Amino acid sequence: MIEFTIPGEARGKQRPRATKQGRVYTPKETVNAEAFIRMIAAAAMAGRPPLEGAVIMTIDIRVGIPKSFTKKKRAAALTGELSPVTKPDLDNVVKLYSDAINGIVYEDDKQIVLLVAGKKYHEQPGTTVTVAPSNNQ
Repeated sequence: MIEFTIPGEARGKQRPRATKQGRVYTPKETVNAEAFIRMIAAAAMAGRPPLEGAVIMTIDIRVGIPKSFTKKKRAAALTGELSPVTKPDLDNVVKLYSDAINGIVYEDDKQIVLLVAGKKYHEQPGTTVTVAPSNNQ
């Protein structure tokens, strides 16, 4: 099992952009975010080769509580009564992380056979990713 945590607010993968000349490029924010995730994932792998076969991926996104929340709303957020229905979209965060760790934690994200992902409020924003071999290989 491999587990690593990316500190700070989660980001979603941005759509490719096109120039007037027709050139398509990935936005700089996405390129930088993927590079940061790859660096932390590589450190967690500690020189081990990428996992082979089917894997299970869990992405736990902890969203910071807005300063504008009242004490009552803050308490509801911390107990899970209130969920973050704000950007980034969950599917875009999953895409960013699953693409970023290709070739590092696993060979390709096509190996993911089970994905569990969620967002919740927390005092310390961050995202924890866990990847484990599937028992159903």
